Parts: sequence; C-alpha cells; structure tokens
Amino acid sequence: MEHHTLGHSRISRGLILITAVCLLGAFVLAAFIAAYGVNQGVDSVTLPVAGRTLNGFMAIVLTCIALIVPLTANLYTPKLVTLYVKHPLIVAMLSLLLTSHIISLVLNFIPTPHLLGRVLVKVLALIYLLVMAGAIPYLYGISQFLRPSFFMPMLTKKGARTLQDLNRGRRPRQSVHDLFETIDVVTNIALTGMARGDRQLVLLALQSMNALLTEIIGSPGPWRSGQPFFVPGLAMEGQDYLIRERIWPEAYVLAQTLKVMEGATKRQHEIMAELAGQMVGTASLASVLQRDSVVELHIMAFNTLMREAIEEKDLRRFQNLSYHYRLLIEAFHDTPTRMHEAAQHLLHYGKIAARQGLHFGLETVVYDLGELVLNLARHDEERAVELVQAWAGPLWQEAIDQGSLMKKVGWRTLIRVYWEAKALELEEVASAIYWRYLSDEAIHREQIELVLEENRELHFEFNDRLMRFAHLSPAAQAKAEEFLENW
Repeated sequence: MEHHTLGHSRISRGLILITAVCLLGAFVLAAFIAAYGVNQGVDSVTLPVAGRTLNGFMAIVLTCIALIVPLTANLYTPKLVTLYVKHPLIVAMLSLLLTSHIISLVLNFIPTPHLLGRVLVKVLALIYLLVMAGAIPYLYGISQFLRPSFFMPMLTKKGARTLQDLNRGRRPRQSVHDLFETIDVVTNIALTGMARGDRQLVLLALQSMNALLTEIIGSPGPWRSGQPFFVPGLAMEGQDYLIRERIWPEAYVLAQTLKVMEGATKRQHEIMAELAGQMVGTASLASVLQRDSVVELHIMAFNTLMREAIEEKDLRRFQNLSYHYRLLIEAFHDTPTRMHEAAQHLLHYGKIAARQGLHFGLETVVYDLGELVLNLARHDEERAVELVQAWAGPLWQEAIDQGSLMKKVGWRTLIRVYWEAKALELEEVASAIYWRYLSDEAIHREQIELVLEENRELHFEFNDRLMRFAHLSPAAQAKAEEFLENW
C-alpha cells in the first residue's frame, strides 16, 4: 500500500511542478506583454486568432475526454464516468474554456474603447496564455486517468468522505447509497482484474476495500440504524442478525471480498496473502475496539478461505492462510476465549486437510502451533502455556504417538519450541513442554541429534515462508549442543 501511495504522490508532485512552471511562464509572458506590448489596432487581429486557437484546443480537450473516459470505463467499470466528469482537473479546464468563449461573444457587443471591453480583452489574453501554457500538463494529467493507481485512491477518498458525511449526519440515505455504490465499484474493478489476470489491479482494489472496511469499523455511528445493504442471496435470518447487531456494513464488505477471492487461481497466491494480511489487521482493530461480532465475521471469513483451499487441494494457499491464521490468534492474546476459539478452528481445518488428502496440511498446522506458542509467549507467557495445554500439546502428542505418520514433524516441533523457549528464558513454556514430552533424557538426546544434523535456516525450496519450519536459532542451537555435551 505504501509503495503505491508513494508512486502516486511522486506523479502528483511531478504534475504540480510542471503545471506551476508553465503557469509561472504564462504570468511572466503576460506581464511582459502588458508592460511592453503595443495595443494600437492589435485587438482586431489577435482576438480572432485567440478565438480560433481556443476553439481548436477545446475540441482537442473534448476529444481526449471522450476517448479516455469511456475507454477507462469500458476497461474497468462504467461507474468511473461519474467520478471522472466531476474531477477538478476536467471541471477547471472546461470552465476556463467556456469562460473564454463567453468573453469572446460578449466582446462582439461592446465597443472597443469601452473600459469593460479593455478589461475583458486582458482577461481573455490571460486565459489564452494560461491555456497555452497549461496544455501539456493538462493532457499529461488527463492521460493519468487510464492508470488504476491514479483512480483507485480517488475512489477510496470518495468513500471515506461519504463515510465522514454519514458520521456528521449529512444526507444519511443518499450518503449510505453513495458509500455502498463506491464499494460495489471497487468490487467490480477487482472482479475485472481477477478475470483478466491483472494482479496489480486486484491488489489495488483489495487495498481500497481494506481501507474502507477499516474506516467503517471505526465508525459505529447512528447511520447503521438506517437502510441496510446486503449481498444478494443472504438469508433473512442472517439479515435480521446483522441488523440487530448493527454490523451489516462490515458483513457487506467482507462478503464482497470473498466474492472476489472466488476467482483466485493457484497462480495468484500473492493476492490471497495480501488479503489475509489485511484481514488480520482489520480483525485486530475490531478486537481493540471490542467489536466482538465484527471479529466473529473475520474468523468466519478466514474459515471460508481455509475450506476453499482444502477443497481446491491448494497446499500453498493453505500454508499462507495457516500462517495468517496464526497471526490472527496472536492478535487475540488479550481475549483468551477468542484466542482459544480461533486456535480450535485452525486445528479443525488442519485435521480436515489431512482427511481430504491435502498432503502436509496438518503438518503445517503442527509447525504453526509451535511458532504460535513461541510468539505468544513473548507477549504473555501464561497464555502460551494455556495454549500448549489446551490445543497445541494434544496435537503434538498425537503426532509423536506410536504408529503416527507425523512422528518426525511432532518431535521437530517439540525440540524447536523447547530450546527456543530456553534461549528466550521462557521457563514456564519450557517446563510445560519438558515434563510432558521430553523428560526421557535418552529420547530427548536422540531427537536433538536428529534436528541438529539437518539444522538450516532456509527451506529446501523457495516458498512463501522462505524459512525452514523446524530450524534452531544460533542461541537455541548453542544451548542444545551444550546439553548434549553435558549429558
């Protein structure tokens, strides 16, 4: 998001600089003509020339607008036409040209020596110079309308302004309609990009939807009691619940986001990763604001994405989602009930993946629960111990049981979590693991030796995680080696 915003800011600054230089040149030229020019008998020659020039330029401007605006609308969505025709750049130039034509007409009815005529001639001359000096910057500016990175921030700002109007109580019915029309436009753009395989366009659209969702979560105003909007097909019972809990706006945006992701293929994993990261952010915000129902909607959306990844047997997508699900659980460390519920969901989908033949799906969850325990312990060691006892521990026990096909995975995870906890001086976590799983010194030593033999930080293949699941950090490795030496 920052990358696209920075790029857009550079373009805006460049356009402003070019425009400022051209306008400054126009003012300097106008001042030079006013100071040293000769006015005797010139108006009869220059005014027709100026008029013809302005007419020609207006024809060029209208042609550019007629080509660029419909072309962009046909490429993405027809609703962009409304956004463009109201843009200050287009309105300003057309207003300037229209003013010049009105002045030209008025001059035909005013005697040349008249004071008003002389003033209008100078105004027309100034407009003429401004138009000529601003021609290149204007054409460059209007050509930017073809770029999604130009109009997507415009859509986002429009939605944010509409939401501000709603919070202030301005035109509530119309503002609600405008807000969700903007969300629909962004959704259509994302669907168009998904159908065309345009990753950058989809990412821009998802960033816009995430920005609007963030604004909506932080705006629990009275406008939620007005006319609600729902995606087609939502059951009446669901609509009643969303209205009662006043969370129908968040449900609408999340439903539209899931609709976009229905078209994602195995070649579009970065889109899924971006979306999952955004959802973790908005879920964390909702949790901080104590919007429990909104948090529940986010968990449901994550569960939907997990199920679809399993149905598609897409391991890479599943691993992406498992990683972000882990981050989601970490974000709930201040609300233990929510944290345990989310951990239970992650474990549930890991077991479904194993039953559905998604190889390494459950292994990913085993490793991620280990990483979750370590990361959570850095913030709240007591919560990490609870997680070990309630969910992670039983799963690890199943993995290392006699006859299990995941013995290697289970032992690797236990060794990593234990020695990383020792290196971080997380004694409660280390003790909880040691006395339950590693108290047999012979087995413990054997498993350490196996892990150290294969210890490397990077994965064997280049993937989204990059790092190997069960590697030991230098500090943990040193402690494990010291243990072996003293045994």
